[in-house]
Amino acid sequence: MSCQRLEDCRHEVITLTSSPHAKEVGYQQKEHRSKTSKRKSDNSNDPQESLTFPAPLVLPEDDLALDPDYSAQSLLSWQRLKERNAVTQRRNAIYVAAPPGIDPAVDEVVSWTYPNTSKDKARSQDDASRKARPDVTNIVEYISAFYHGMPVKRFPSPLNFTSWEEGKPLHKPTSSKRTKKPKAEPTFIGLRTALENIRIRIRLSPDSVYPAQLNLDDLLDVAISVLPPDAYALLFLVSHDLYEDDDDIFVCGRAYGGSRVAVISTARYDPDLDHVHGVDREHAWPASHCERFVKAMCPEASASMSVKKKPKGSKGRTSSSPILLSSSPGPVSISSQSPLYLALTRHMSNRPDTALLHLIRASLTAAHELGHCFGMDHCVYYACCMQGSASLAEDARQPPYLCPVCEQKVLMPTGGDRMERMQKLRDLCDQWGWASLGGWLEGRMAFKQTGAS
Repeated sequence: MSCQRLEDCRHEVITLTSSPHAKEVGYQQKEHRSKTSKRKSDNSNDPQESLTFPAPLVLPEDDLALDPDYSAQSLLSWQRLKERNAVTQRRNAIYVAAPPGIDPAVDEVVSWTYPNTSKDKARSQDDASRKARPDVTNIVEYISAFYHGMPVKRFPSPLNFTSWEEGKPLHKPTSSKRTKKPKAEPTFIGLRTALENIRIRIRLSPDSVYPAQLNLDDLLDVAISVLPPDAYALLFLVSHDLYEDDDDIFVCGRAYGGSRVAVISTARYDPDLDHVHGVDREHAWPASHCERFVKAMCPEASASMSVKKKPKGSKGRTSSSPILLSSSPGPVSISSQSPLYLALTRHMSNRPDTALLHLIRASLTAAHELGHCFGMDHCVYYACCMQGSASLAEDARQPPYLCPVCEQKVLMPTGGDRMERMQKLRDLCDQWGWASLGGWLEGRMAFKQTGAS
């Protein structure tokens, strides 16, 4: 789907429901049972809950638009899941492995971590002027807050890319001059752990965004082979672009939940590539709930929507004016202390720089993939960071928080306290300068203290 650009959009009206395209494809927001009773929860009846947890957007070509009947995983079905690994006294820690080092024998592999358009690509591995990458220390901080209650540790053993065949030069991927496509035969690099050198398949990037890609399945096998005895799960970070199947253009990560391992790549989350992937930063979460944007993304379905008029005397919103909520018969002002209001106003006044944005995107994918290690399926109840995603553009529109259903799936095995977890995340937002999530957390904590959401 092409990225719709709206010039000078001030996000004057927000919507809490799914897009009109959702109805076209047959998606209907799922009800869920309250954790404290057998009563089903109607997600749309509680205005404070809706202002905290809007419905999934379901824009054209989004994951739920492509599969609107995807089965919901309730809290009860998650609890009864036989394949879900239990947190035990012996296996109770989350490990995070930093991107592997690179041996001098294969130092050209450094350039594979930079897009072909990047000026940093030609610089040496030790050049301090290279563009900042998401740092494993920050990822550990975020995972520690997100999965509050469980120990989170850096993987202690060194991992290094090296030659697959010692003493021989790197067997580089090649292309046919006639077709400009990778040749069929596999090519390899080695990944040395403390015990062995493991073969990793490599290929040229089909879209030429990066020089080469590593095979995700091979890296997952590495993660399984180095899983520490006390690990509940291991997250393996890589800076290189990845592929899984021959038909893939790229993949950003995958979890083998039953095996308790996940691998993610930070490569495609580079904000410098947003134009390649159609990412609209202006309408990233929380501005993805801007009604004008949603209508622009669903032009055919939106043509049948009733036009809601602004209140008389309104000629556009200034930074101090109230944000309006789409409703019937017309827009109404929403509380300036609601989570979505605070998130949106702070998103507009305090955008993250590209280094922080890169870190945020990598952190969210890390938390999502680890969620699968906890037995969590993709969420279909709300806009939630456990939603499935069909594109990087959709990734950017999804929220960084867990919905009430998925939050409970994290709190139960970790033993964390809900308010303490939110405070840990809020402290991290203050430390990083992540204003939008910090505002959302501030609003939700205030709601919780008054007995809502």
